Amino acid sequence: MSNSWNDRFLAKEYVYGKEPNGFLVEAAQQLPKGKVLCIAEGEGRNSVYLATLGFDVTAWDYAPAGLEKTKQLADEKGVAVKTELRDLSEVMWEEEQWDAIVHIFGHFPGNVMDRTLLGIKKSLKPGGYYISELYSKEQLRYGTGGPRIAEMLCDPVQMLEQFDGYFVKHFHIGEVNRVEGQLHTGTAHVVQSMFQKREDE
Repeated sequence: MSNSWNDRFLAKEYVYGKEPNGFLVEAAQQLPKGKVLCIAEGEGRNSVYLATLGFDVTAWDYAPAGLEKTKQLADEKGVAVKTELRDLSEVMWEEEQWDAIVHIFGHFPGNVMDRTLLGIKKSLKPGGYYISELYSKEQLRYGTGGPRIAEMLCDPVQMLEQFDGYFVKHFHIGEVNRVEGQLHTGTAHVVQSMFQKREDE
């Protein structure tokens, strides 16, 4: 079966650049060191950045070519990132495995997104963090990145409902300027989340 993400990441250049997402840079300053999972990680820019800060990082992606570029970038930066080929529509989430889960511009069909968020909540340790920056449905008007399908874009109300009961460390809806390689460049409309799983859940 064709994998369009793998085809995209076969390009020699890093199509989303090598620099980490701007919101992740801010959020990482508040994270205690520990085990971090980056999902839909693409070419590794965020996982490698976290590894340079001293986190124990695992990157999941559906595209073998993306994981290869993650390894190359990690070697370039002199750090280690564990890479695992994972399809989020099928992956089995283990209970209380991660101190943080990072989800940057990973957009999926509604059923896969619901399944993924349930898995994230299961797999976070008590006190663990979910960190995401996702394009909102308003992004369709901007054309500066992300899928052109409304169902695959983030609804902030649904996001808050999914993480009801978590401590809201940060939640923001609005415009940001992003320059992330060829495919994420310009003013965009995003939903930023930093939710902490309460210790008594």
